[in-house]
Amino acid sequence: MYEDNLTASNPKKANHHWFPFLRYKREYEASGKEVSVNDWLRATGQLDEKIAHEESVALAAKIAAEKEAEAIKEIEKEALKKKKEIQSETKKKAN
Repeated sequence: MYEDNLTASNPKKANHHWFPFLRYKREYEASGKEVSVNDWLRATGQLDEKIAHEESVALAAKIAAEKEAEAIKEIEKEALKKKKEIQSETKKKAN
């Protein structure tokens, strides 16, 4: 008799609802590891877009932090330059 995996109620073969996760969980628990739904989704490739998004957000944050650090350095350089200019001007006026 033909058994459709999507409508079967056998948890060892069915691929609907939580059966695939429960099989994954059983395998990992047998090896003594703790498993979560998020781990399972990542392992089965169902979170590839989310992972890529998280990586791009982290990269964007890193780039923004680097640009901000560069901007702060430039501002400090410019402030130091202006301070030196002011000091040299005041020395010229004092002489």
